[in-house]
Amino acid sequence: MRIIFYSSNSNYYEPSSFINTTYPSFDELWVDFCSSNKEHQFFTVSQQPAMFMPSSTIIIESYDTKEFSQKILELKPDLAIAASFWITPYDWLPLKDSFIADELRKAGVRTICHSKETSLLCFDKYRTVAFFEAHAFNHAPGLFVDHDLFFCAGNQTEVCDNVYKESVYRQLKEMEYPLIIKNPVGLSSYGMTVVNSYSEAYGYLNSKKNNSNRLIEKFLQGEQFGTEIYGHDGNYTVMPPFRLSVNQYGITSPKLCEKTGPVEDFEYKTDELKKELLRLSKALNLNGYAQVDLIFSQGKWYIIEINPRLSGMTTTYAAAAGMNFYEYIFRAVTDNFENVKLKPVINKKIPLQSPEELEKLSQKDDVLFISQIENKVAKQERERGFCEVIFHAVVSQPS
Repeated sequence: MRIIFYSSNSNYYEPSSFINTTYPSFDELWVDFCSSNKEHQFFTVSQQPAMFMPSSTIIIESYDTKEFSQKILELKPDLAIAASFWITPYDWLPLKDSFIADELRKAGVRTICHSKETSLLCFDKYRTVAFFEAHAFNHAPGLFVDHDLFFCAGNQTEVCDNVYKESVYRQLKEMEYPLIIKNPVGLSSYGMTVVNSYSEAYGYLNSKKNNSNRLIEKFLQGEQFGTEIYGHDGNYTVMPPFRLSVNQYGITSPKLCEKTGPVEDFEYKTDELKKELLRLSKALNLNGYAQVDLIFSQGKWYIIEINPRLSGMTTTYAAAAGMNFYEYIFRAVTDNFENVKLKPVINKKIPLQSPEELEKLSQKDDVLFISQIENKVAKQERERGFCEVIFHAVVSQPS
C-alpha cells in the first residue's frame, strides 16, 4: 500500500527563527519505521513547521485546500492519515485537515481523519459543552459570554440599558467560585484566568483582557489528567491516563507541565473512565487521534475538553510503549491496540539546553526521548521555548 501521513497549517512560519531538536531525530525514527514496514510505501506531506514529520516531508506552500489535496492525490495513495498538530492562537488545524480529507474521499481515497462536524465541535468549546450536556457527560458547568453583545451598548446609541450584560452579571452572582475564564476557541490553557470572586470576574470582563468571546466555568478542585484515544468506525482504544502537574493557579501550563504515568490505580476508577471515553468516542464518531483533558474530583471523572489531533502526550505514550513514534501512530489507527503494554515514564519540561548539554542528556540510560523548541527571535523569556525530556520513572517497591 501507498500510505500518506499529512498535516496542514494556517499560520505564517519562518523556519530560520526556530531551532527544533529531537533525540532520536524524527529522520532516524522515520528511516527505521520504513525499513520495518517494507510491504508499504510511506510518504509525509505537510506545511511548515511540519510538526512530528521527518525532513523528507513534501512541504506544501499553498494554503488552498484543493491544491493541498491535489498534491496528495498526485502520490496515488491507498490510505491517507491525518497527523494534525497545533498552533497558537487557534486550535483549528484538525478542522483544516478535515476539509482536506473531504477532498481525498471524493477522489476515492480511504482517509483516517475526523469529520468536519467532529473537528468543529471540539474546536469550539462552547459547542463541546453543549455536546457534553446533550449526552450527559460529567463536565464543568459554565457560562458563555458573547463579546459583541456584552459591549453592544457602546455601538448602539439607542440602547440605554444592556440587558444581556445584566444577565451575565446575575448569573455570575449565582455561580460557585472559583471560576476559570478561557477563550472558547483558543489553544490549550493559553490565556486562561482564574477568578476567586464576583468582583474579580466583573473586573476581568470589563477590562482590556476581555477582547473576544469567553467561556466561564466552575473551577473543579481535583487532580488533572490527560489521555489519548485512537481509532475509527466504532473501534477505539482508550489509553490509561497520565497525571498532569499544575501551576500556582491550579491549571496546567503548556510550557511547564510534567506528565507522569500511566495511572492505573484502583482508587482512580480507570475502568469507569475507559467506559465513559468509549461512549464519548462513539458519540463523536471519532476517526483518528484525539487527546482528552480530564479532572478527577471527589471520586468522579470530569471531561474538560477534547483535542482531535496528536498532542504533547503522543511522544510520551510512544516512549512508554517502547515503540518507534511512527510505528506507534501507525498501529494506533490501523491495528488492534488493546494489548500495548506501557512502562512508567515521566515527561518533564526543563529550561533550554545547549547542543552539548542535549547530546550529553541523550546518552543517559534512562532518557527515552528529547524534544527542544527554541525561538531565536523571541522578545520575552517565556517565549524562548523549552526542552522536553521523557525518561523512565522509578517505581518504588512495597516494603
